[in-house]
Amino acid sequence: MTIKQLQYFLRIAELKSFSKAAAYLHVAQPALGLQVRKLEDELGVKLLNRHSRGVTPTEAGLLLRDHALVILRQVERAKLSVTDLTGPPRGKIAVGVTPTLNLILAGQLVERCRREYPEVALSIVDGMSEDLMAWLENDRLDLAYSYNPSAVQGLICEPLLTEDLCLIGPPGDAGKKPKMARLAELAELPLILTSASSGLRSLVEEATSAKNIKLNLVAEIDSVIATKEVVANNIGYAILPLGAVRREVEDGRLTARHFARPALSRNMYLAYSASRPASNATTAIREVMRQVVQENIEAGGWSWRAAE
Repeated sequence: MTIKQLQYFLRIAELKSFSKAAAYLHVAQPALGLQVRKLEDELGVKLLNRHSRGVTPTEAGLLLRDHALVILRQVERAKLSVTDLTGPPRGKIAVGVTPTLNLILAGQLVERCRREYPEVALSIVDGMSEDLMAWLENDRLDLAYSYNPSAVQGLICEPLLTEDLCLIGPPGDAGKKPKMARLAELAELPLILTSASSGLRSLVEEATSAKNIKLNLVAEIDSVIATKEVVANNIGYAILPLGAVRREVEDGRLTARHFARPALSRNMYLAYSASRPASNATTAIREVMRQVVQENIEAGGWSWRAAE
């Protein structure tokens, strides 16, 4: 098994096509197929299902994909460890961002990185906090913004900000509801919440359980985009940070009300491995991530404040 074979296999699995992967890699398609067959022969398993629409990984292929991602990142890290001895920060850095933060911070991170560290290739990965922490642990990510520091043990989690959550409702609520929402309202409203394993769901359930408030859950949705669409169609209410819905609120497609004291809030953390040595690039981007958050806190507008 060679590094090149793993690279070829990953590209085919990603693009779901031998011809597209061959074009991307600038390799003749027969040569690409030969390397995959050699890999399958060595492992004694079928890695790809070939059909009229392209190819998809088998169960064994999916397992190899996960291992290959880690192996190739370790190879990249080994190269960086050597090249880091001289010159500016360089190489590929994978940063995990939750869907709500992606709407606010991803563009700022990419722009700042390109301006200050042009030799660093930033890869933004969108995922739920719990997934991002797991990907940090298994080395699929270098850094991440996360709301759930307890999801995985053994990671460093620096608190960066405290974020207030809002009760998100349909446009028809504008002017008809009190300016501030109260936790007791949640017992009377059809709620759209994230899945039971999410930190946001746990936060809401802990706050309402402490006041003996029984929630009326009508759907579980982990997609921010889908949640906003469902609420806009007057199917239910959601609990999200203002930053996730600000544009829709300004356009009149949604309403957002902060909770009266005690407010619903959560901390956001900068997370990274405690055991893997940081490259110059990782250290530089980590500082960029801190600076971008601090600048947004100072600018206001997102219901963010320094971590409590």
